[in-house]
Amino acid sequence: MVEVVVTPVRVPTAGDLLVATPRLVDPNFDRTVVFVIEHQEAGTLGVVINRVSDISCAAAVPRWASRFAEEAAVGLGGPVEPQGLLALGATAEPPAGESLSPQGSGAESSEAGGVWRTVNGTVGLVDLTADPAELDTAVVAVRIYGGHAGWGPGQLRGELQSGCWWVFDSMPGDLTADATTLWYDVLARQSPPARLLAHYPDDPAQN
Repeated sequence: MVEVVVTPVRVPTAGDLLVATPRLVDPNFDRTVVFVIEHQEAGTLGVVINRVSDISCAAAVPRWASRFAEEAAVGLGGPVEPQGLLALGATAEPPAGESLSPQGSGAESSEAGGVWRTVNGTVGLVDLTADPAELDTAVVAVRIYGGHAGWGPGQLRGELQSGCWWVFDSMPGDLTADATTLWYDVLARQSPPARLLAHYPDDPAQN
């Protein structure tokens, strides 16, 4: 069993990041960063945001091509329903003390039936079946993920208590950050002791 530094167990909320610790040996989640979409007693839903495929978002959903950055690739969102597509859109960071809702969308932007349904104020779920023109320009980044991560009742709590995951705040740029370094980058911006793991080697035996 890998010995790692310990941080207090924090219950995740929508918009938080789950960061896999070296104690987690499941290859599906080795050094992953999971964006939490929903956390309730019934379970937790999220997407891995630091693994990408070699398929461009524009090729996967051509009708939405104008809303994707040219270099955006479909993310490998998790082992659950890998053929299903889930999209997240990020807005510009709101001014301090203000919440941001896409302009022109009104309250519908945060409702289940809207094109963009907020998760944590700056990131929301995007309905890929809708007309891309209905998504307000305030949503400046859209990313697609194949599959997702899911935990049943009490399952994630057990993994948190075992030290398999850390829970941290997300930042607006996490969806569009360099996926190859995001695990390290998220740890590097934390306070000790978590920051100590930012340079944890791929092979601890060579440390």
